[in-house]
Amino acid sequence: MRIMFTGAAPWVDSGYGKPLRYLLPRLAEQGHDLALCTFFGYRGPNTTLTVGTKERHCDVMVFGSTKDGYFNDIIEMNYAGFEADCVISLQDVWILQRWGFRKMTWLPWMPIDCNQVPPKVLNAIENCWAPLSYSQAGCDLLKGTGWPNARWMPFGVDMDVHQIRDRDEARRAVGLPEGGFIAGMVAANSSWPSRKSFPEVLAAWADYVEQGGRGKLYLHTTITSKHGRTAGLEFTSLLDSLGLDWSTLDDPQPWRREEATVLFPCQHRMWNSAYRDHDLALIYNSLDVLLSPSMGEGFGIPILEAQASGVPVVTLRTTSMPEITFAGLCLEPEQRWWSEHDAWRGLAPIAGINNALHTYAKLGAEHKAALAQQAREGAERFDWDRLVAEFWTPLLEEVAGG
Repeated sequence: MRIMFTGAAPWVDSGYGKPLRYLLPRLAEQGHDLALCTFFGYRGPNTTLTVGTKERHCDVMVFGSTKDGYFNDIIEMNYAGFEADCVISLQDVWILQRWGFRKMTWLPWMPIDCNQVPPKVLNAIENCWAPLSYSQAGCDLLKGTGWPNARWMPFGVDMDVHQIRDRDEARRAVGLPEGGFIAGMVAANSSWPSRKSFPEVLAAWADYVEQGGRGKLYLHTTITSKHGRTAGLEFTSLLDSLGLDWSTLDDPQPWRREEATVLFPCQHRMWNSAYRDHDLALIYNSLDVLLSPSMGEGFGIPILEAQASGVPVVTLRTTSMPEITFAGLCLEPEQRWWSEHDAWRGLAPIAGINNALHTYAKLGAEHKAALAQQAREGAERFDWDRLVAEFWTPLLEEVAGG
């Protein structure tokens, strides 16, 4: 088949880019010809580029965006020019304009990160060939709104990159203290209110410290938002309000790093997207627990990657998170939260996160080892090779058959 995707460039570390880094080479190995329309990460002319990883990569025809950054103005021309059999959009669909009524076979591969399918999502996918959801929960919601042919098409993980490694060696490589308890988050600072629940996690951490808890909280994110206050947090005021000392891994003052209870990565590397998958694998292995109690997730790639690395997680019992929490705690939401998408999400419980911190800070070696094995076994079901065989091959055969 000749398959066109839309999404972020595969070298971009986001939920709209990373999946393509692993999926496209595997589809190419099956003999498919591939094209990609990139709305982020590439602004050049149409050309052929090699995408993927060092171990598995392929050539893809890449189309740069034009006046409309999401290809509403030119998607049909790209589709016809590539002689595509279908186009699969990996992005939020509510910004796409009547793609189901264009002269093309369109499959929106999309997040459902609320407890209902937002009305603007239902409007956008009208007349598509079939909607694809990252989560089983999202797929069930779509079926309940009149899309019986909705498909669950989950994201995956590279089990070779994300393995269980020696914790002390990982911490030395990352620059984190070798001893003591370290909780962490790996999440983008790109929404307001914070969908990733940064304020709730920090409030729980402040309570943990005040209650005598020891350790570090590592936040793998940017201290300031990349998109202004309307799309993220300014962490300094939040940390000051909670009385939490903070520092960065590249702080030139060692005493400040030692005294800080909250640590951030090198901000220059964050802003330049210089942390790659092997860096993240070391970061996960440095943690005793990953905190990811988001208000809602379309999937939750860090949750899966952390568990592939043998690290337990703390999530929220809403949207996709229960189905990818294999080892850890899935907390009940404090209450419902009406989101900007005209649909409900959940609010993370500060007390519940605080209790989880105390729990994981006290875990013994035997319990940690059992959780690591449980986490790893759960993540193996989402190995990319397995997903392509079980999900993508049957889907594309059905699309090819009309």
